[in-house]
Amino acid sequence: MAFFMQDNLKEIGHISRLHGYSGKLVISFINENPSILTKKITIWINISGLITPFKIQEIQHLNKNKLILTLLNVNKDKAQELKNKSVFVHPKDIDLKDEKFDKTNIAKYDLFNQKEEYLGKISAVIKIKNNNLIQLYINDTEILLPYNEKNILVLDHFKKRLKLNIADGLIELYTGE
Repeated sequence: MAFFMQDNLKEIGHISRLHGYSGKLVISFINENPSILTKKITIWINISGLITPFKIQEIQHLNKNKLILTLLNVNKDKAQELKNKSVFVHPKDIDLKDEKFDKTNIAKYDLFNQKEEYLGKISAVIKIKNNNLIQLYINDTEILLPYNEKNILVLDHFKKRLKLNIADGLIELYTGE
């Protein structure tokens, strides 16, 4: 998978710690069930800005939301480098409970307008049938913006960034500027 496909990856958790002395890693899952990972799946880890693929050699269940992984060609030293790194998978490789890359799971993403101007962090997505809204705060003022397929310019789950086409004057209606 080329680096330009990184925004198609889904973050499933992070490497929380090492397990033992042989390079085994503990992955803590965010929302997904650990059973989504199998030996056939390639996981992707961001190492110094480069998305790097890793093949799973062995999987052991640790508890409800943690697995112990042995990765191909990962020794103790390499495992130490991977500690606290986010773990990604390609959504086509796993079954994500009909999530299909949930475009409403974007709280805390950075929001930019079509001119690349930073607007702030997304507080929440308010789900209304056929009319989802993004909630953010600018100078302690609540701003609600329409959020649908038509106005998404870039949604990058890897960088936690959303670029949205926002109608001229809409934000000014809230802020009075």
